[in-house]
Amino acid sequence: MSRSSKAYIAGIYEHPTRKAVDKTIPQLHAEVAIGALADAGLSMDDVDGYFCAGDAPGLGGISMAEYMGLDIKYTDCTETGGSSYVVHVGHAMNAIAMGKCSVALVTLAGR
Repeated sequence: MSRSSKAYIAGIYEHPTRKAVDKTIPQLHAEVAIGALADAGLSMDDVDGYFCAGDAPGLGGISMAEYMGLDIKYTDCTETGGSSYVVHVGHAMNAIAMGKCSVALVTLAGR
């Protein structure tokens, strides 16, 4: 497979709290998503690919995309323990290169 499309990390965000016992996991995913997209100059409307792992409740990426109001055409919920989010960056790059999505969002959240 040749990669004719290039992928870039355009925005990042680290949630300011270390112990967020007053927030749900979906709230944390959403807040991190908003922060990273703002850093990239994008909005939820721009996202068409979403990547998260086992900390997301329900059906993982599908449930989180619905919670955040994302209109996605590609999702990946690969679980590899603590390295899932590193793996997701590679999977997002491949999804963009293969034309499965054009803006991929990767989130991590935990309390």
